[in-house]
Amino acid sequence: MEARNLGSFLFLYRKFAKTETKSDRTIETVTTAVTLFDRFLDGCEDVSKVTAEDLRRFIRELQSRQKWNNHPTIKNDHGGLSPFTIANYVRHIRAFWSWLHREGLIENNPFEGVKPPQVPHNIVNTFIPEQVKQLLAVIPRDSHKGFRDYSIVVTLYGVGPRISEVINLKSENVNFDTGQFKVLGKGARERILFMPPSVYKSMFKYYQRWRPKVASEYFFVTDDGKQLSRFNFEHRIHNYGQKAGIAAVQCRPHVLRHSFAIEFLRGGGDIFSLQKILGHATPEMTRHYARLADRDVEVKLRTFSPVEKLRLRV
Repeated sequence: MEARNLGSFLFLYRKFAKTETKSDRTIETVTTAVTLFDRFLDGCEDVSKVTAEDLRRFIRELQSRQKWNNHPTIKNDHGGLSPFTIANYVRHIRAFWSWLHREGLIENNPFEGVKPPQVPHNIVNTFIPEQVKQLLAVIPRDSHKGFRDYSIVVTLYGVGPRISEVINLKSENVNFDTGQFKVLGKGARERILFMPPSVYKSMFKYYQRWRPKVASEYFFVTDDGKQLSRFNFEHRIHNYGQKAGIAAVQCRPHVLRHSFAIEFLRGGGDIFSLQKILGHATPEMTRHYARLADRDVEVKLRTFSPVEKLRLRV
């Protein structure tokens, strides 16, 4: 391949990634990160000349950058990029350069020794059931958009799919006769999810009454039948959270998924079933939820242990 510029290799990556069954989300995030890096380099004409110091300079530039930088409508007064966002950019760029090396497109990978910035391991606060009730109460159910959003929130909290799996859900993969729907998860892995009664009812009513009568392969759609965008829904649920007065928890789709997992375990569910429901390839992330649930047990034991009522002087 004669072309050595980064843009040409990025085009090739997208073609290769499709054959490797990488998800559209993965391809999009890697492409976005590498494109930003290419702009920082003023259009890289020869990837073999990129050095580890180039990536470190990019990290420093990201650490000084404002959120929504140069956005046409959003003002630049939201603070800097989060360490998590910066670390994600770096990981995606390193993954791309690893792909270049693996495919023999470059002789050496200069980024092997460049580590992403450390990210603080903050525990994500999850919703308690009462907060989910508050959230659902402010979502209007007298319009297509409102009932669609309501149904998505019920589905996220009721079954725990990823938001990408929900917005990519095809109508043909929803079976109201069996009460199941099929989603396509990470690594193009399919799995079947069962609809609890509330999820079934909300999805059925949305499809029968509120979904626009338009030709679209997607189950959840916009007014004109287009696929619902992730950004659009995240923005809407954030606004619902503000309207509901929920301040202690981030009103985001993935937090509903986390909340489902924690409540599933609190209610007596096992981690092996949870791993299958969530579509985790390995049990490590599922064990993370189990550890969080165990902390609940520890707090309750410290609070409600009967021996503490004796007020012993040991």
